[in-house]
Amino acid sequence: MATTARELFEHELRDAYDAEHRLVDSLKEMSSKVTDPELTKAFDLHREQTQRQIERLETVFSSIDFKPERESCKGIKGLITEFKEFTKEENSSTEVLNFFAAVSAKKVEHYEIVAYESLMQLARQLGLRDAQASLRENLAEELATADQLQGMSEKLLTELT
Repeated sequence: MATTARELFEHELRDAYDAEHRLVDSLKEMSSKVTDPELTKAFDLHREQTQRQIERLETVFSSIDFKPERESCKGIKGLITEFKEFTKEENSSTEVLNFFAAVSAKKVEHYEIVAYESLMQLARQLGLRDAQASLRENLAEELATADQLQGMSEKLLTELT
């Protein structure tokens, strides 16, 4: 259990590291299940982006002389499980599945946004300037992806019957 800001930063960093690793695999699965070409492309591009985010997190670990380790991110794990369980049901129309996938991805993005915002706050408090730069870049990408998914989900919503 974390008792200092530094310990909490390390805990949250391990949590974010695990989340990004889980998402690399999950985005591949999500991409394979949707039929909307724009959504497929967005998932594929975000998967590549997520891999770079993992590399940036490894840079943060290095900047604080901490070994990159994963701590199970129960929040992301739950959101991924929710998507997998929904897609097991074979009676959903492709339009419903596409919309649900976009909304599921939005949930993940908002979780990540809050995670990176809190990491940024802690890094600022601890004076970890090198860490802040990498975290800021990851946060900017998550915000852009959330915005993109918002537009896609609005478009996909109009296709629901």
